[in-house]
Amino acid sequence: MEEINSPLPPRRIDVEERPKEEREEAEPAITTAETKKPGLNKKWIIGGLGGLVLIMILGLGLSKIKGGGAGEAVTLNYWGLWEDESIMNGVIADFEAKNPKIKVKYVYNQKDDYRTRLKANLNKGGENTVDVFRIHANWLPMFAENLAAVPQSTVNNLQLESDFFEVYKEGLKTGGSWKAIPLMYDGLVLYYNKDLVEAAGVSLPKGWWNLQEAANRLTVKDENGRIKVAGVAMGLTENVDHWSDIVGLMMKQVGVDPLKNDKENQEKLQSVLTYYSLFKTKIGTWDESLPNSTLFFIAGKLGFYFGPSWRMFEIDEQNPNLNYEVMATPQFPTIEGNMMGESDEASLTNIHWASYWVEGVNTKSKHQKEAWKFLEYMASKDGLSKMYLTASQIRSFGEIYPRKSMAAEISGNSKLKTFVETADQASSWYLTSRTFDKGLNDEMISYFQNAINKIAIEGADPANVMPDLGNGISQLVQKYQIR
Repeated sequence: MEEINSPLPPRRIDVEERPKEEREEAEPAITTAETKKPGLNKKWIIGGLGGLVLIMILGLGLSKIKGGGAGEAVTLNYWGLWEDESIMNGVIADFEAKNPKIKVKYVYNQKDDYRTRLKANLNKGGENTVDVFRIHANWLPMFAENLAAVPQSTVNNLQLESDFFEVYKEGLKTGGSWKAIPLMYDGLVLYYNKDLVEAAGVSLPKGWWNLQEAANRLTVKDENGRIKVAGVAMGLTENVDHWSDIVGLMMKQVGVDPLKNDKENQEKLQSVLTYYSLFKTKIGTWDESLPNSTLFFIAGKLGFYFGPSWRMFEIDEQNPNLNYEVMATPQFPTIEGNMMGESDEASLTNIHWASYWVEGVNTKSKHQKEAWKFLEYMASKDGLSKMYLTASQIRSFGEIYPRKSMAAEISGNSKLKTFVETADQASSWYLTSRTFDKGLNDEMISYFQNAINKIAIEGADPANVMPDLGNGISQLVQKYQIR
């Protein structure tokens, strides 16, 4: 018989399918062969080919079981936020090239109702369920049953315990297990208008008392007492972007534990709300007649402004000539009872505010092994670098690296340097602005907003707003099982 070079047997053509002339020629040949070589009769040939097909089918099946066959690629459904496909797909393509049996389908989501849409998808499960998803770190209580624990092998491979900023241990570990993986970092810093600060001859403030004095000197009012240039945007909620982050930062610095509704914590919390409101009620560097704080800073009429790193994109786009810089947020004195007093830098707290997004894996995902492999790549130095470089092609910088060992790579950017230098001393709570969760953060912010508005606008005694605020916090602690 002729040697068969193909790995698959040739298609068997039935005699009845052949033209009549070929059938007449073929039949005698087979008959002669059968007479002369009984071992190669028609039945044996057909049986031999059938056996060969069966053996090859079984062989292919075994190779698939052993992982040696081509197999069918696993597809991971990945829901993201903030970063569009043009940034993510390039990094994903690199992962797929290294892992041809894993495909990743990235879906960019709008922020509106994202948290509720994601939650509904995860709870429903099924064929179209999301495997990998992005959430805010402060959403963990709302997704407790949806987040698969990070495997210890992944923790070790990524060096989560040693190479990632300390803030992640506080926010992403529950019961000793990591629940999500960070691909970025962001926080709160103090932006300042260099031209206004230099013209007024004020020093950059290290403490809150210093900020208060500097803001007073920077504030310019007209003959009717209306603010033309504001020293600092604080004191109100409606026209101060990131006011809840500022209040949350202050709470952390003075040691407030809002989950403890005792006298000591109530007094500390009251002092924070009182001091924040003073910038409207007594210090007078901000009022309700002014526009949004971000826009006022962009216009060059605000000396000091609190914001995260991504606000730089907005500032640079709308006023590329604005001469501004950023610095670490002010601190309170460590001396008890001297909360608003002047203090030297050595006796100041060193506590900062973090706000960041993380990636989790669905507990109902059928492809958790592949999902963690994908996130290991995304959070690796190689994956983070590629994502940063890709993002930097369409904006001034990518997401700040979450790894300590990569901090030096962006330290050349003086504005980003402040974020990475303070990340290990940062903390967070459920007062993070602009997560758009319509849940824990937004509800908590609403209770604090009501309290501040009563003090700053209605002139209420701070002590009188504390019972309602305390009850509101207690309700949310119970509702979301906060620990």
